[in-house]
Amino acid sequence: MNQRKVGLVAAAALALSLVSGCAVADDGYPMSYHPNIEAADFNAQQAIERMRMAQQANDYHMGGHAGRAIQLLQDARYEMQAAAESASR
Repeated sequence: MNQRKVGLVAAAALALSLVSGCAVADDGYPMSYHPNIEAADFNAQQAIERMRMAQQANDYHMGGHAGRAIQLLQDARYEMQAAAESASR
């Protein structure tokens, strides 16, 4: 029984690692062909991190504006990814 459980866990771990590896390999692939979009995405990531640091520094008393800015930057990153994918077709 023990060997069967170990085999099942090993098989599940292998399947999950293959799936996660494919997800990571696919993530950002089109961006590498579009250096301007890739740079803009990097800048948006940095802006999100800076906004989060500003929230923490101000004890999250920013009238909801920082949270809204973060959401807009995340939306922009999604659109940048979509633009890169469209341009790669």
